[in-house]
Amino acid sequence: MCYQLVELYSACRCLYYQHAVDRCAAYGRPGHGIQMRTILVGYACSEHTSHASGYDCSYSPQYSDSGYHSGRSSKSSRGHYR
Repeated sequence: MCYQLVELYSACRCLYYQHAVDRCAAYGRPGHGIQMRTILVGYACSEHTSHASGYDCSYSPQYSDSGYHSGRSSKSSRGHYR
């Protein structure tokens, strides 16, 4: 099976780098496909990290707060490791 590795920014999913196809012995034969593998890197591309550039990013991730050692935690501050 042939593979192609593609690196995408994790937040905006913009292309960071597309690697060459890692060919197997069956490369080029009819019906033989290339399996894409994706790796998420960094956070966001330069266009999505600076909204001053005028680029409107429609992707805005919603992360939930785990409550561990945060302002939303209902647990008291006593008993935390130092």
